[in-house]
Amino acid sequence: MNNINNIASHIKEKNIIPNIRRFVTNELGENYWLHGCLRYVMEALGEPDYDYEFFAGLTGDIFTQVYAFDHFRGDCATDYLLSAGEYGFIEDIFSRYGYGSEFVPGEQMKAESGKYLQRILEYIDRGVPVISNLDISGHKQWLVFVGYEGRGEVLLFMTDNMTEPEAVPSAEVFAPSAGDGGWSRGLVFVGEKREQKDLAELYRQAIGRLPELMRTRAPGYCFGPAAFRAWAADIEGGRYDSVDPEVFRLDRWYLYDNYICILATNGSCCHSFLDRAQKLNPDMAWLQELHRLYQRMAEMWEKDPDSLEAMGAGFNVTLKALRDRELRGRIAAKLREYAGLADKVLETLDLQHQNML
Repeated sequence: MNNINNIASHIKEKNIIPNIRRFVTNELGENYWLHGCLRYVMEALGEPDYDYEFFAGLTGDIFTQVYAFDHFRGDCATDYLLSAGEYGFIEDIFSRYGYGSEFVPGEQMKAESGKYLQRILEYIDRGVPVISNLDISGHKQWLVFVGYEGRGEVLLFMTDNMTEPEAVPSAEVFAPSAGDGGWSRGLVFVGEKREQKDLAELYRQAIGRLPELMRTRAPGYCFGPAAFRAWAADIEGGRYDSVDPEVFRLDRWYLYDNYICILATNGSCCHSFLDRAQKLNPDMAWLQELHRLYQRMAEMWEKDPDSLEAMGAGFNVTLKALRDRELRGRIAAKLREYAGLADKVLETLDLQHQNML
């Protein structure tokens, strides 16, 4: 967004929700900002059980590798589903734990800008943040609107590792933009609590949904073991041979590092969700096998002597490395090892399927 901090100085009145806190702490592996948004709203509604780790597992994002065949689609499985227009997936997240919600696609939001701006202000006046997905600096980012200035000429938002809100003119939030694909600019309004769900059952059901999610394959992307294999095939097949060095320098995160971040995050950070699931469901002692498999993925990222980082194929990757035929063959082989571990995750889940129902 342009002029994001160029706010009219004459606007003095400010309305803001109470208890502003740091949005996420990425040093702790909180790398999926949608989950930070969901936590922020639930904290405002007094729901301490529904925190970042809860949503990371409820969505399945913290267990699922993703890979795009065409263009950057986001940071996790939920983003990928939304990129394909599956807006109902967001509303389904809330319904699973007993809340109503409404996802407003970007084109609808912009067509009725006055209506939805007023609705944002009403939510903030009630102390409830509004989730949004906006283009910031040319890429899609999740955030929460937590305040406004004047009569809504300026909106205040939290995202990334922010500890204090930043400001954006509401005219920019609702401005039409050429080529905007709907999901990339939308709003999520959380509705009323419809029923109290059993927490242990929510964790059990979240684990039970993983096989279907991890086997997802669409024209533009795939998840789970197939994601690792598709990524390996593209690297080995020379996907990066034609990438302009300057483009790679500027967009390396979207072209490569993001996939590394996902495998590193999931291998390192799914364990708290598994611990909670097992504590709430003592009969699920077999979750220890998932602990072992994802821990192994984390070790293959940075701890092993031949880890991705050790071979120069992690966050330290260079375009030269991805064009080296011998090295990219080794990288592809390592990613296929990841696929094998993901296969074993699915085998374990399939074996326990009936016990999770």
